[in-house]
Amino acid sequence: MPIVETSLKIESVSVERVWNTLCDFERYPENMPDVLEVRCFKGENPFRSSWKVLLNGSELTWDEKDEFYPMERIVFDQIEGDLEVYNGEWRLVEEGGDVVVTLKIEFDLGIPSLADLLNPIGIKAIKSNSLQMLEAIKDISV
Repeated sequence: MPIVETSLKIESVSVERVWNTLCDFERYPENMPDVLEVRCFKGENPFRSSWKVLLNGSELTWDEKDEFYPMERIVFDQIEGDLEVYNGEWRLVEEGGDVVVTLKIEFDLGIPSLADLLNPIGIKAIKSNSLQMLEAIKDISV
């Protein structure tokens, strides 16, 4: 399965500020054009969220469980959705007065016969979306 990892350094910011921005999923659509909707089910255990995004012009939806490790990472795993597999993690690493944010995504489109053709397109689209999300988190956090 393909894995896409994208990182961005946010300079002169506290890890707490970036963490608070990162955890506020429901505000993502306000600042991320490709994130159409996020709903969080805060009373759920484990924590669940429901996502609707544009990926390469196509609308994708999924529900995921989210595990929070404060100030360090958020691990997510699709429970149900449009892809066969969609999971990964957000990671925060402090470097002096800066914070490096990494988004790592593993996915499987669920069409083995077309994987060689579709996976490179999926990798490129996820990399682009991930960078857009990281840039938005940077803009909100500074």
